[in-house]
Amino acid sequence: MEEYKQALLADETNALARNSLGICLARLGRLPQARAEFTQVIGRDGKNTMALYNLGCVLQRQGDPAAARSAFQKCLRANPGHVSSLLRLGRMAEESRRLAPALKYYRRAAATGNAPALTLRHLARLALARDRLDEAREHLHQALLLDPKDAFSLQLMARLYLTEGEDPAIAEAMARQAVALRPEKKEFWVELSRALAAQGRHDEASQASARAEGV
Repeated sequence: MEEYKQALLADETNALARNSLGICLARLGRLPQARAEFTQVIGRDGKNTMALYNLGCVLQRQGDPAAARSAFQKCLRANPGHVSSLLRLGRMAEESRRLAPALKYYRRAAATGNAPALTLRHLARLALARDRLDEAREHLHQALLLDPKDAFSLQLMARLYLTEGEDPAIAEAMARQAVALRPEKKEFWVELSRALAAQGRHDEASQASARAEGV
């Protein structure tokens, strides 16, 4: 942060330094200060996609989804192929149960050819929400071929196995990989607990559930 501040003392119009400072502030949880930095960059350059995207993320964390959505949409107007904004907008639509718009955003992201494993993971989760299990399986297979250590795809695959009533031991193996990779994710421990319970291993399932509550 000090280096970015020094760079801004030398040139207050240094957009990269100001964006980077804002990102540091956001990671420290200093959201109003981060927002101010991104807003200042946008004030000088209304099409700065880095600032628009990061402002959207901060606004989302501050509990202002309408303003966040507006920032992501402005980012897309500046760069229609901005994958992160497309995925953010898709996720916001999905969380509000607007599944058709979510699918459009995810398909637009997939069409760019960028971040394919990440996009496939989002498409798989949406397919699960729409009860299109074969489609979800295909997306997850492709995502894990691209990135075998994608913890989120492993967790979704475990959920798919349990949903379809397939071998819960396989679901357990995938859930264990997910929690090993990202032990801070509550939903991964929940999936492991479900896989263990499906095998009648209730004590272990309770332990995994307790870990989920402790995250």
